[in-house]
Amino acid sequence: MKNETLQAIIDNNARFVEDHDQAYFQGHMSAQHPRVTMVGCCDSRCQAHVIEVDPIDRVFTVETIGNQMASAQGSVDYGVLHLHTPILLILGHTDCGAIKAFMKGYDRENEAIKRELDFLKPPLKTQVDPHADFEKELLKNVQKNVDYQVQTALERYRAQISEGRLMVVGAIYDFTNALGNGYGRVSITNVNGVKDLKAIRELVQGVNLERSLARVNLD
Repeated sequence: MKNETLQAIIDNNARFVEDHDQAYFQGHMSAQHPRVTMVGCCDSRCQAHVIEVDPIDRVFTVETIGNQMASAQGSVDYGVLHLHTPILLILGHTDCGAIKAFMKGYDRENEAIKRELDFLKPPLKTQVDPHADFEKELLKNVQKNVDYQVQTALERYRAQISEGRLMVVGAIYDFTNALGNGYGRVSITNVNGVKDLKAIRELVQGVNLERSLARVNLD
């Protein structure tokens, strides 16, 4: 299995080299020009190409357990403060393993994993009602975590937002169609702390949001 996987890496890169000549790399050989800083989960099912067909030089990707910023704040700062991306996207996702682990208890994990999961304590309850529907609670917690990360970003990057240089967007990548917008849809749930869907439409007038808005009911 190891050898086959390594061979696949080599073969896939060979195809990439064949498909991209020098002109493709010319524009980003000496500098990067992303337009989005994306804080996503390191879950292998969540990749930048769900928001950008070719994310190279377009998406500055920061991946952490549970798409939380605290364990990689310097990387997020680099995207926002040094690369000056106009969008900071907090991208949660359905069936998040990190949030599942948090909800079920993670005392038996090693210290490094526990340290990262600890960053989910502020937005999430440490105790889950055993009589509640676990999948519904999981989806609620995905939303709560996205909202918390957005709020944290609003406080940290207040100057950039007030000057109109940054928009913080919270969204959920839904590959289980739990929100009913379609399998694989990225549904926007929060823009600069605005959570009401009608208010979001008014906030980003001129953007076609058809089927791209959703909100998890947290009641």
